[in-house]
Amino acid sequence: MKSRLKKVLIPLFLGFIGLCYFLFNNQFWTHLNTDNFETLAEYEGENISGLWGRQILVHKKFVPYLNKIEDLAVKNNIELTINQGYRSNKHPLLGAIVKPSKVSNHLAGFAIDFNIKHEGTTYSSKKLKRAQLVNLPKDLQNFIKDIRQEKGLRWGGDFNTQDPVHIDFPINIRNKKTWSNYARLSAIDYENASFKYQFW
Repeated sequence: MKSRLKKVLIPLFLGFIGLCYFLFNNQFWTHLNTDNFETLAEYEGENISGLWGRQILVHKKFVPYLNKIEDLAVKNNIELTINQGYRSNKHPLLGAIVKPSKVSNHLAGFAIDFNIKHEGTTYSSKKLKRAQLVNLPKDLQNFIKDIRQEKGLRWGGDFNTQDPVHIDFPINIRNKKTWSNYARLSAIDYENASFKYQFW
């Protein structure tokens, strides 16, 4: 009986260890090779990281805005965990807090969804709503204030339907034709990309 139990438990345990390793370290199934990308770029920062090590993809022209967002995060002693940057319209969005728009700036690579980490606490959608701002630590209040004052950026907490974990550059409002072109070119990069593990 013990021998049979070992034969079952040991592979299960090793499989679990392997799954944890790949989930938190080498997420080859979510990381694309960006060498041949013409429109999208991979973003890596000191105070901005992908949820569970996910790759952060955004439009190349959004990178300067993301750099500014990172500067504001550093200034205000917070870290951003990115849940989503670029989003393909061919993949369903699971667990969305706000129903995604058909002309979302995520589709053009001009938006991020995030959680905030500050002094060991994670702040997500419920804690970041407009009505909660006065209850947040000063660093978080200042970060949101800085985003609101930054030319070109929008904080989703100011939308009619609040999306407080969203920041974007409103390319979909400023120039619908440009948004459409960026979304099309981003999709081409994404759909033709190969996974990084193929090049190990």
